[in-house]
Amino acid sequence: MASTTPARTRQTAAARKRAAARPVNGTGELDFEPIRIEADDDYVEERVPLFYIGDTEYTIPKEIPPGAALQFMREAREHGRELAAAPLLIRVLGEDAYMALEKSRALTEEQMKWIVDKVLDLALGRQEKRGGKAAR
Repeated sequence: MASTTPARTRQTAAARKRAAARPVNGTGELDFEPIRIEADDDYVEERVPLFYIGDTEYTIPKEIPPGAALQFMREAREHGRELAAAPLLIRVLGEDAYMALEKSRALTEEQMKWIVDKVLDLALGRQEKRGGKAAR
């Protein structure tokens, strides 16, 4: 007999059970307060320009989600750093911007390096160095 409970509800309930905080020393008290992460449906992403091709503006998130860095690190571990850059660029730039760069005949190596480095710096939380010191 098929279950009438939607699969999503079962999965969500199971995930909650797995993620439940564990008591400390059997006392029933927690040694931490669980965090709440905003649902993606409630999140509004602010974007800023990164580059232009002709008069067309291409943007990136003002704050790149930490999940993008996690994805990059997983891809780098599995396939190497060089191959991990493409999925990160697609995720941060978006498919349209990535394809625009890929198809651009006017894009120089220097421009491409700057874009890749900037996305990596922002996604991985690197800070620009000025005069040997990290910018604050």
